[in-house]
Amino acid sequence: MGWINRAAIVAGAMTSAYLGASAALALRMSRRTRRMSVHDDPSSVGLPFMEISFNSRRDLADPEHLLKGWLILPRGVEVTPVARDTRWLVIVHGDGANRADPQAGAMGLAKAMWDLGYGVLMFDMRGCGESDDADFTGGWSERLDVLGALDHLVWLGADRTRIGVLGFSLGGVAATLACSNPGVAGAVISDSAFSDFWSIIKVRTGMRAGVAELVRPGLDLMLQMLVGYRLGEVSPVQHVSECDTPMLVIHGAQDDIVPAAHAQRLARARGLSQSDIDSGDCKELWIAPDAGHAQAFRTHPKGYVDRVATFLDRHLAG
Repeated sequence: MGWINRAAIVAGAMTSAYLGASAALALRMSRRTRRMSVHDDPSSVGLPFMEISFNSRRDLADPEHLLKGWLILPRGVEVTPVARDTRWLVIVHGDGANRADPQAGAMGLAKAMWDLGYGVLMFDMRGCGESDDADFTGGWSERLDVLGALDHLVWLGADRTRIGVLGFSLGGVAATLACSNPGVAGAVISDSAFSDFWSIIKVRTGMRAGVAELVRPGLDLMLQMLVGYRLGEVSPVQHVSECDTPMLVIHGAQDDIVPAAHAQRLARARGLSQSDIDSGDCKELWIAPDAGHAQAFRTHPKGYVDRVATFLDRHLAG
């Protein structure tokens, strides 16, 4: 056997090993954690609600998924369709959670916003709670679930300019990506979201810079083939720089899962001045002191609701 043939065999073996390792990592990233069952409902905080189901928005590379949720009509409203001047908040849970998201305090937030006159929609993203099974995509396909929730509210009679979206962690990523589409909602609030998926993956896997540069092309290829997205698409910091939807970024100063630097990057991409970012407390950015990952509401409930309500009142059509 000539050296050319031997070199070709070695190159083929190395390529196969590289692609095999890339496929294994892509599949590992796409596996959902065990579902958290829904053991609570809005009646536990005194809220009237309706069980609802709707489809995610369909994408060329992604079929519809049936999603389950709760519709909490505004105080004094008992039937649909709803009046177009109704203000709404869509709450999107974090990874591994469900629509009740007890760790983030979603139910308490829903009650606080309902007390202020808002209607609330809470739902399980794909692969979570009681919604259809699906791969995990870091927020990319999950954004279609947020768009489906917005579409459902519009179908019920809501005006998009009077809908705000608030997402915790992964839900913040999905909400940000969804609302980067012009005109889908009146405002978006990102709580504890990462600014770029690849940067999170590198840190969590402990990859050195040189290794990461070698790994990414194969991983991108396999994610595209097996799951239907590329890492560069799951980058809120890139999307928000081109987005005209009003945005509030919230993050815990003591977040050890997604460091607060991610919130600062998002704020910088939105055009905030460095002095505002350094203060950590302005109209578009709040770094909540003493709060961990997705814990700002539970740590500072009154301050959280005041900031969210002030932001939404300013940006949702009057």
